[in-house]
Amino acid sequence: MAQNAQTATSRTLPNNLEAEQGVLSCVLIDNDTTISAFSKLTEHDFYSPGHKIIFAAMRTLFEKNSPVDFVTLVSHLDGTGQLEKVGGITYVGIVRDAVPGSANFRHYIEILRTNRVLRKLIGAGNTIIDHSFQTADAQTALQLAEKAVFDISKEDERKELTPLSGELPGVIEKLDSIQRDPASVRGLKTGFWALDNLTNGFQRADLVIIAARPSVGKTALSMNIVLNAALRYGAKCAIFSLEMSKQSLAMRALCSVAKVSHTRAMKGDMTVDEWKRVWAANKALAAANIYVDDNSVITPAEITRKCMRLKREQGLDLVMIDYLGLMAGTAGRRESRQVEVSDNSRMMKIMAKELDIPVLLLSQLNRGIEARKGADGKPMLSDLRESGAIEQDADIVMFIHKEKTEDNTPVDEAELIIAKHRNGPLGNIKVGWVGDYSSFTNLSREQAAQDALDARTPTPATPPPPTPEQPAPKKPKKKDEDAPKPITNNPDLLDVF
Repeated sequence: MAQNAQTATSRTLPNNLEAEQGVLSCVLIDNDTTISAFSKLTEHDFYSPGHKIIFAAMRTLFEKNSPVDFVTLVSHLDGTGQLEKVGGITYVGIVRDAVPGSANFRHYIEILRTNRVLRKLIGAGNTIIDHSFQTADAQTALQLAEKAVFDISKEDERKELTPLSGELPGVIEKLDSIQRDPASVRGLKTGFWALDNLTNGFQRADLVIIAARPSVGKTALSMNIVLNAALRYGAKCAIFSLEMSKQSLAMRALCSVAKVSHTRAMKGDMTVDEWKRVWAANKALAAANIYVDDNSVITPAEITRKCMRLKREQGLDLVMIDYLGLMAGTAGRRESRQVEVSDNSRMMKIMAKELDIPVLLLSQLNRGIEARKGADGKPMLSDLRESGAIEQDADIVMFIHKEKTEDNTPVDEAELIIAKHRNGPLGNIKVGWVGDYSSFTNLSREQAAQDALDARTPTPATPPPPTPEQPAPKKPKKKDEDAPKPITNNPDLLDVF
């Protein structure tokens, strides 16, 4: 190990002392560079110990609202006993005269930042080497290595404060584009007409929570959305199943797409027509871009790493995670379950933003909901299990509710409750439920359009009576064309969906 470490550290680390002097000189001779220098650099961007001290002294003067020039800098260094450490007043004079002007200031900054990244990569490489020699856990070593490099890559993406006026032209252009083509900002379609009408599709960087009690249909609904996105709209999807095996998911997907009873299929009791639909579904699923991971012990960092790799190599449009309560915490940390769930939820929201894709995250509800009856039996945000952070991180929170029958007979209808929608209206949406092949279905297009209309148009508690000057408002007509049309490019799917 020592020999490897020596090989990595025996050479001088990347640096450019002339560029470092150039930055310090620009700050001393041009006050207009001061704010830019202190917002984009820290003393750690400098390689020379003396330059680190000089820049830190400049920052201290700046934060005290003191002028940053040759006289104040020398005085401050002398007063703190650091003047001789940097080479004395003579070297400070050399730094001041290093460049004739600040025309190349931004170029000097880029040189410093580039060298800092290279030095950090070398340091991360040494850490990875040392850790790899000391651990027998390959998975932990791999996570550390990927996190070390990922953290460096994200460090330069920190955004600075910018004027709001700089964003307005883009906003106006976006509004104009929407006015010309309302579909231009439509997100990823779910295949459920009323849900797409209400949400305008799942938008990029959205964290969508789908929550319900066990056996209500969280996995089924999420799989329906994934299958619709992949088969109808050509989306590339990733499924992380912490509960079901890959084969179980594949079986469920096949029966759902083929509209074949899972029970009949497992008993070998399918008809010739059902076998035809199974083969058509098999052909469609084989061509779909759906990737599955059924690791039962997986952390948010592992999910992020795998999704980043998939997006880089194949592309990625949608991620489904089943489910939040089974996700492992960060390796090496021992926190309460509530803190762990909060951290995992936050990590999934960060992943959605960084990958710029919607993420479906399934979650359980508290048992307390089962004691409530009637209208009170519908799920609420406070029913989310283990952590209020789930509600905070989510862009959309969607509950699945099925009315209980007195004799426990199967129901053929369910309600999707949009309890939180960061960028749109709330509402309740009715969908069909076919338990034989674990699928939610659309109701009529007219019902879908009406559900969306009811959700978008708040109804006053007591409507005012019409006046003679103002006739009673007419009820909006239901138009079939108002609901989005499903898209099916694959002719094999025409009989499947």
